[in-house]
Amino acid sequence: MSSSLVSLTTLLPDTVAVSIEDVLHIAGHSLPALAQEYGTPLYIFDRATIVNACQRYFQTFERHYQASSVRILYASKAYLSPLLARLLSEQGMGLDVVSGGELTVAQRAGFPMERVSFHGNNKSAGELKLALQLGVGRIILDNWNEIERLTRIATELGVTPSVLLRVAPAVETDTHRYLQTGHASSKFGFPLHNGEARMAILRILGEGKLRLAGLHAHTGTMLRETRPYEESLQRLMALATEIYADTQWWPEEVCPGGGWAIDTPDQIDIPSLDLLARALQARMQEAMASVTQIALPTPTLVLEPGRSIIARAGVAVYSVGALKATPAGVNYLFVDGGMADNIRPALYDALYTALPVERVTTQGAVDYCVSGRYCESGDMLINNVRLPDMREGELLLLPLTGAYCLPMASNYNLVPRPAVILVDEQGVQVMERRETYDDILSRYQGL
Repeated sequence: MSSSLVSLTTLLPDTVAVSIEDVLHIAGHSLPALAQEYGTPLYIFDRATIVNACQRYFQTFERHYQASSVRILYASKAYLSPLLARLLSEQGMGLDVVSGGELTVAQRAGFPMERVSFHGNNKSAGELKLALQLGVGRIILDNWNEIERLTRIATELGVTPSVLLRVAPAVETDTHRYLQTGHASSKFGFPLHNGEARMAILRILGEGKLRLAGLHAHTGTMLRETRPYEESLQRLMALATEIYADTQWWPEEVCPGGGWAIDTPDQIDIPSLDLLARALQARMQEAMASVTQIALPTPTLVLEPGRSIIARAGVAVYSVGALKATPAGVNYLFVDGGMADNIRPALYDALYTALPVERVTTQGAVDYCVSGRYCESGDMLINNVRLPDMREGELLLLPLTGAYCLPMASNYNLVPRPAVILVDEQGVQVMERRETYDDILSRYQGL
């Protein structure tokens, strides 16, 4: 294995291997053969990498966090399909959904509804009614309108749903501004420091129409330090202690969110998950030590990882089309996908790297700008990556495309969405078939 490939090990699925013919394989499957059968662009997910990531969370918190019980919910906005929902259910994960669509996929896949939490800052009346009818385990309340809306629907249906209150804890994070969710001016949650979170809790408890099970916060994603989680947990527990003094209400669970970072081409060696478990153990113990005069149970700790479960499991495989050298010295390598299947570089400057699927260990010779096929100047997947002298028809692999690529995919320029497959040593399963022109045209009436 070349030194350049070794340096990318933490970015690739666990089962990646290079054959003696210098061809990439995942779970024993030749990527050129998969591309030949399923076409390109092709998104490939490795089952073993997903399973290993889930087990890593459970094992790490079992080893380093004993302050209370722990629940791990997969943040399905990172990517969800029926096959993935079933796989996550088998691993004992819960599910964090943010729309009626994600909820319906989970339900149709047979995911246990009691392990589902329903998030979102503007859940419609129809979505809330569906959630109650399906029996979701938790509904996370995000604003005053939602309290009123859910209370009205629950009363009409004659049910008392379990809810968490989402708090905006005013915790700052060192990440892209689009990935920050816990600051004081966030679109999500009830602000803590102006008293709104406290007032919302008192209203829910006073009305008695909803069962307040706990408190929730989320500060952002691609977090590379434990501080935001620690501060969020401290502030949630301080709020709970304050409320208890007035009402005798105590949370069954608290959630400081998800968003733990992954290794990326520009930043390898993200801190170990062990550090997060130990840090939350210490903060929870400190919080409970402050209420020792009363025998209160330690709330269950809830975490909501998404990217750190699924990102490394997925790769995108593209076919190389035209190559263009400009007078300004930019060497364009055009692929048959781009911003419609991966908007992340255009949306928030996400950085990717690439590997040739064949001639994997060949030394890089040309600096390429990997550009998509769409009619936008901003459709650049990678601004600069050194690769062998590539040829039309060869295959190019982008690692770390398992999270937040397909969920934000579109039919821009009326291009069909790509196929998505799940692979293991036993075989290949189609998670999403490739769209056709007929699929696109079926949306238009009168044709």
